[in-house]
Amino acid sequence: MTTTHASKRWFWEVAIAVAIVAGIVASVAWGRSYDTGTHNNQGHANFERGRYRQAISDYDRALRREPDAAHLYGNRGLAKAILGQYREAIADYDQALRLEPDAAYIYASRAGAKSALGQYQEAITDYDRALRLEPDAAYIYANRAGTKVILGQYQEAIADYDQSLRLEPDNVRAYVSRGRAKSKLGEYEEAFADFEQAVRLEPDNAHIYTSRGDVKFDLGQIQEAFADYNRAVRMEPDNGYAYFTRAEARAELGQYAEAIFDYDQALRLLPYFVGAYVDRAQARIELGQFEKAMADYDQAVRLQPENVYIYFNRSIAKADMGLSQEALADLKAALEYAREAGASDFITRIEAKIQELEQE
Repeated sequence: MTTTHASKRWFWEVAIAVAIVAGIVASVAWGRSYDTGTHNNQGHANFERGRYRQAISDYDRALRREPDAAHLYGNRGLAKAILGQYREAIADYDQALRLEPDAAYIYASRAGAKSALGQYQEAITDYDRALRLEPDAAYIYANRAGTKVILGQYQEAIADYDQSLRLEPDNVRAYVSRGRAKSKLGEYEEAFADFEQAVRLEPDNAHIYTSRGDVKFDLGQIQEAFADYNRAVRMEPDNGYAYFTRAEARAELGQYAEAIFDYDQALRLLPYFVGAYVDRAQARIELGQFEKAMADYDQAVRLQPENVYIYFNRSIAKADMGLSQEALADLKAALEYAREAGASDFITRIEAKIQELEQE
């Protein structure tokens, strides 16, 4: 499967940003326990059940009653960010900060959304502000580290994970993420030591096995990665990401029909999971299921209509199918959104691909 590695890297970068946003939910829920009435309570309940669109409607109604409630803008922003509505989320965070300019968790939340849009330096700036306001917040160090990983600043990321672990020495997520960062520097022995420490702390945590599997996958140890992914699926059969990772390994092994089965399971559990639509499309192309593949790409675009990576991946698929003009249209859309997001590195890649297609 020619694009699996690139796609997997794309998914992981986006997943980091989504995890950053999701990781702040607990901080919001525990740190801010305002009661502004029925609609606010309904919003929290729907949010916790994963009914994000309904939660947004509830927060809309609550804000009509309490238009100066900063935390409601923050919570609505979180729901929008999880749905991939990052620009709208940032608008909510901006409003929340106008009302509550010293809210560290709002800066951290906005940083997560900016990271998802590829605005990594702006995200770092927001994390820095959050840490000046709340210097002992372990989760902010860990989240800033995640963005530094995307920027390739692995040493700086590891320093942030170290600080997060000094503040919360049993933070499994920080051990796992530090292990991933160390693997990027080729420090595999130290990386796997971090994974082992995470296993000692939480031996039944499927996330540890999927993350360790990802490092093995990147090392080309696909069978060993599959074993970790398979263990994660058995451990947590309702874990959509575990199915996704196992699908990635199966696709890399050429087991496309089995991979599609796992993508189906991932999407049954995570219906807004754009990465699974994109990679299922690629598996379907390998099996000659072009119509179904395009349907997957189209659904991904519907879910995240400003996501540069979806247009880019779809353009490659269309180019491979001989649909050069349609591929160019997707690339031009990707270029427009990349420029809006200020994603300079990706702009260069898109422009090179456009030039390549125009010369054919």
